[in-house]
Amino acid sequence: MANDRSFYLKKHGIKPEHILAVYCKDRKAVLCFDDGEALTTSLRFNEIYAFLQADKYEIVSRGVALRRDGIAAISNDGIYTMIDGNTFQGRKRCLKAHKDLRKELNLETNNKDGSTNNSLPLSLLEKCSVLDDLPLAFCVIELVFDKDGHGIDFIFRYCNKQMEILEGLPLDKMLGHSFYEIFKNGDKKWLVAYADVALNGVQRIIKDYSPEIDKTLSIHCYQPSQGYCACLLQILE
Repeated sequence: MANDRSFYLKKHGIKPEHILAVYCKDRKAVLCFDDGEALTTSLRFNEIYAFLQADKYEIVSRGVALRRDGIAAISNDGIYTMIDGNTFQGRKRCLKAHKDLRKELNLETNNKDGSTNNSLPLSLLEKCSVLDDLPLAFCVIELVFDKDGHGIDFIFRYCNKQMEILEGLPLDKMLGHSFYEIFKNGDKKWLVAYADVALNGVQRIIKDYSPEIDKTLSIHCYQPSQGYCACLLQILE
């Protein structure tokens, strides 16, 4: 069976480190990847799970395994939100276990309006002010959730003057507003990278086409504070 798994995964170019979630549907395993794609396989859940590094995944209910560093939030009623925006219901009889995991993963509980409990430190905003006239676009965005604590979005907390030029919007139309409020048809592909940076403190470089401004961008991302993602943006010719 191990050979069958390995052959199937190799055939489809599947690497375990890119699997965010595995869940069972109609007795088959569905894989969710960190690029936003999903694949329904001919294998069963247990066959896929046996291929994964068990210490990096959490089985939150029967037939649902989630990558620990891909969990963005765990609600009080045991709903798990992943960094790609997908949600999964955990075991309802084990709510304390879900809360304990939230504490272990250092996940913030969010307010009813979707904002996090910790505001961006004033000292950080003061430091950002030296970038007001930077000849490259720079912003700091905060990871937030919808009013139910499920869907992921980002709110612009700081933007320099070049962001105004790059996005073609005045600063007051961006600051304090969510990305998907401003860009109604914004591509969800940005979610995974930004959430990964904001939650896990990794640094990422994104090079991709932005349909919102019809430009290809290079975006250097890092975590200035827990729950936030700082972005330096350049247009690629």
